Amino acid sequence: VGNRYMFQFLAQNGFNDYMYKMHNHEEVPGYGFQKKFGATTLTEQWDPRQGASWNHFMLGAIDEWFFRTLGGIQIDEQRPGGKYLVIRPEVLGDMTFVKCATQTLYGQVAVDWEIQDDTFVLKVEIPANSEAKIYMPGQEKPQYEVKAGKYTFKCKI
Repeated sequence: VGNRYMFQFLAQNGFNDYMYKMHNHEEVPGYGFQKKFGATTLTEQWDPRQGASWNHFMLGAIDEWFFRTLGGIQIDEQRPGGKYLVIRPEVLGDMTFVKCATQTLYGQVAVDWEIQDDTFVLKVEIPANSEAKIYMPGQEKPQYEVKAGKYTFKCKI
């Protein structure tokens, strides 16, 4: 029940590297351990070999972290309602790409980023009648402010 709040707390306080390690950890407790044994959904217990359900999605909350942190798709908290977005993807661990999309009241917002050599390439799609602040990895202030459309941004990492 507390996973969602633990994930949010860790993400909001700069512990995303820890989150990444926790989700890829191949020992109990860790989602990587479940994946190692063939689980394609969250299992009811940390160790799926103990005979509990292998399809226990309830309150897992990892998907929110994927979209909000790895993809960086967020609603601007200063202007709620979904028209104003913040795109702030994080590069963690050995990840080299992320692709994600979700629906807002105004249409689909999509993020597709990858690392090519030493360059971070970010492609975003902002829905109609919406605006977004775009942050590149490691930056405290937005580098771009855009309206609806498709954009590509690059920076060295």
